Amino acid sequence: MILVDSSAFIEYYRPTGDLGARAAVEEAIADDLVAVNGLVCVEILAFARNESDRHKLESDFRSFHWLDLGRPQFDLAAATGFSLRRQGLTVPATDLIIAASAVQASATLLHVDAHFDLIAQHSELVARRL
Repeated sequence: MILVDSSAFIEYYRPTGDLGARAAVEEAIADDLVAVNGLVCVEILAFARNESDRHKLESDFRSFHWLDLGRPQFDLAAATGFSLRRQGLTVPATDLIIAASAVQASATLLHVDAHFDLIAQHSELVARRL
């Protein structure tokens, strides 16, 4: 399972997006390995350029595996954020939650966001930067 972060989806959907990132997301889709959670969906769907794009994105996202966000993910996100802060590192809460979702699902997190590299260095997160 591969949890694709919004940063990677942005590259995938952008016509001028990074070719390597686009290829990695495309391969994960072709292999039916893509997972998303509610945060990733909101980060992408809420910022669609128009109604037509939003409908296409919604259709695409319905075909991906869904990772629920619940108490275990939020507890892990809070614990990870607390641990990072003790080390003088601050990471956005949304990134902590997305990372915790990947860890709880034993999924690799595909991303283009330096925060996830930082989280992975100090937690069980398996992250692949594109």
